[in-house]
Amino acid sequence: MNKNFKPAVLGAILTLSLPIVAQGTTEFLKPCDYKGQFSRDNLVCWGTKTVPSFSESYEILCKRNSQTETYRLELMIQNQKEPHVLDIDENLAYHIRTLIDAAVYSASNLPDKNWMQQTLDIFKSGNGSNIIAMGLDGENHYFCNRSYGAYCWSPSGGNNATLVSIEQAIYNAIAYKDPDRIKSRLNDIRSLTRNYALLLQEPYQEYFLLRIDKKPENWWWSEY
Repeated sequence: MNKNFKPAVLGAILTLSLPIVAQGTTEFLKPCDYKGQFSRDNLVCWGTKTVPSFSESYEILCKRNSQTETYRLELMIQNQKEPHVLDIDENLAYHIRTLIDAAVYSASNLPDKNWMQQTLDIFKSGNGSNIIAMGLDGENHYFCNRSYGAYCWSPSGGNNATLVSIEQAIYNAIAYKDPDRIKSRLNDIRSLTRNYALLLQEPYQEYFLLRIDKKPENWWWSEY
């Protein structure tokens, strides 16, 4: 493993009873303006970016070379001049793109459902003054397809925590130059794509469910 790499770990999550503390969402991502830098020769199929509170941020881009029709991952770590790269096959590139598509398009501004239920219970008990939303140190995780982005903050469980764990598997695959670390998560990638797709309304839900097993032509160029 390259000595310049540091383990990609989730930010610590504190669990408190009262007052209520806002934690990372578990089902939906939240919309954001994060996008990769696109070009025709090395088209960005999808990207992720992690911004911790107290360590270097890093970004992973999946690029398709239009001349060779090959795919590679580029990992750029903050304060390092050159990216770390890993060649991958089209199948992996596509399935991760489909996952990110479904996740990004499911993005919502609604708060976490568990947090909302706890808040509702407190209001019903007449103790609304005990509800306090406060930030904790953690990590922001950003995801984008060709045109849209979404993010979550240190998710404590659910879809988003699984998505972050897949992002970390991609990071580690680049660090160890071992694409099998991603291939071993392919079933998780497909299952999580389904979970995000089921959050969508029709006809979007059916479309992304079909994409799990059917690959459209020129998928790398499409916005959807």
